[in-house]
Amino acid sequence: MMKTFVCRMLLVAALFPVHFLSAQTDNLQQLETDMRASSGADRVEKLIRLADGNIAAGNYDKAADWADEAGDFAKKLRLTALRATALNREGKAMMLNGKRKAAGRFEQSLELLRSINSGDKSLAMDNLESLLKLAQRSGKQKDIADINDQIARLNNTLVAAVPIPPSPPVTRQELREEISNLQNQIVKQQARASGISVNTVEYEKRNQELQAQLAEREAQINQMTEEQMKTSMLLMQQRYMLDSVVFRASLDSLSVANWNLALREAESNRKFYIAAIASLLLLAFGSLYSFVRARQNAKVLEGKNEVIREEQQRSEKLLLNILPSLIAEELKKKGHTNAQYFEDVSVLFADFVGFSKIAEKLKPQQLVSELDTAFRAFDDIIAKHNLEKIKTIGDAYMCAGGLPNGGGSQMRDMVNAARDMQKWLAEWNEQKHANGLPRFDARIGIHRGPVVAGVVGSKKFAFDIWGDTVNIAARIEQAGEGGKINISGNVYDIVKTYVNCQYRGKIAAKNKGEIDMYFVDN
Repeated sequence: MMKTFVCRMLLVAALFPVHFLSAQTDNLQQLETDMRASSGADRVEKLIRLADGNIAAGNYDKAADWADEAGDFAKKLRLTALRATALNREGKAMMLNGKRKAAGRFEQSLELLRSINSGDKSLAMDNLESLLKLAQRSGKQKDIADINDQIARLNNTLVAAVPIPPSPPVTRQELREEISNLQNQIVKQQARASGISVNTVEYEKRNQELQAQLAEREAQINQMTEEQMKTSMLLMQQRYMLDSVVFRASLDSLSVANWNLALREAESNRKFYIAAIASLLLLAFGSLYSFVRARQNAKVLEGKNEVIREEQQRSEKLLLNILPSLIAEELKKKGHTNAQYFEDVSVLFADFVGFSKIAEKLKPQQLVSELDTAFRAFDDIIAKHNLEKIKTIGDAYMCAGGLPNGGGSQMRDMVNAARDMQKWLAEWNEQKHANGLPRFDARIGIHRGPVVAGVVGSKKFAFDIWGDTVNIAARIEQAGEGGKINISGNVYDIVKTYVNCQYRGKIAAKNKGEIDMYFVDN
């Protein structure tokens, strides 16, 4: 019975890690599903939780990727505190994975916390402790001291440095004893190197003999008389004079030989200089000719380069008029573009009421001219509000906010742009009424949500957006009225705090069911 119980317990212990890993994987998959369904700050927090879960599971590469995505998304939403947390998690994943650039992530996180004067002491301390571990691994003592200083300042535990007392002065007697000891050691070492054993008595005897010889020499010098010193000086002077005569004779003979040698060398140098000057003149003439030709060619080349630059700028400007800057850069680098998903984009449709009847009253050229005037005014308005024109379809005008270089759906800018459009049309219609021309009243509809944007095809590139958000925006515009701005409930939830709106109720939209709609006060 006991043997059976033990076997069962061993089986459970063996299967427990498998069930634990399976449950952990299920939790990560569920968290990833929840993250993709969320938006804004909630999505950033769930991305950070995904990074933490993968760090706990040992998936350091995945953890670094999730943390990097969280940091990028927080940067777009300007959530600095969450971005600092994401950088901390990315640094931890890289550190555990042995990556070299982990320290940079912790330093960026600290910089962001300082820039917003954050009170998150625990995150700052975690960054500093991680940097300390990395510095200890690499053995950088200066960095270790600096990080310890920052940790102490963060904890308000800086300790004043204890002054080191100066060492006591050394006396002359001590220096002499130390020098004497060193000399003794040197003599002993030399003796050992030569294979001779050192006897202290013999060493003292030898030292005394040397001192006696030195004293004897000094006594001999002191005992010399003044006459003996003068005699020595005279002998030295005579020797010096004799040496000078011999030296002068040798100098004279050497001088004659040098003059002969100098004459021959001067003649040889004269011939060499003549040849060198002739060669330099030829070289200078050739260089001058090459310089003149090079300047002429440079002027021609500069003119051609200027023409090329002007054409290139013109092409760049034309390309940016057709495509957004981000798409244009990608198209120039790769030759093609990939479709991109944007989670929060606002879409505006504008359409003229009764355009068919207006077309019957105007000539084709006049009709196109009127449309061009209106659409040019619309282009200026959306450019002022940093929106992106998508396209015109007949008498319909389409633009969007929150695409590349925008950031967010830009709902405030979109509603203000729609109000400016209606205001401009009202003033324009007053002029047209005074001239007896038909009015151009526009319906405007706005909706927000996710879209896919990109360029399709290989010729005549055209930037466009797709998705259910675009279809709903078109239905909202069709359900509006001339001279008014019709918005969906999703838009109203964002703009209701700064724009007065009138609730119209739930209105049926083709193939979309009933949608809450509001009129914006012009």
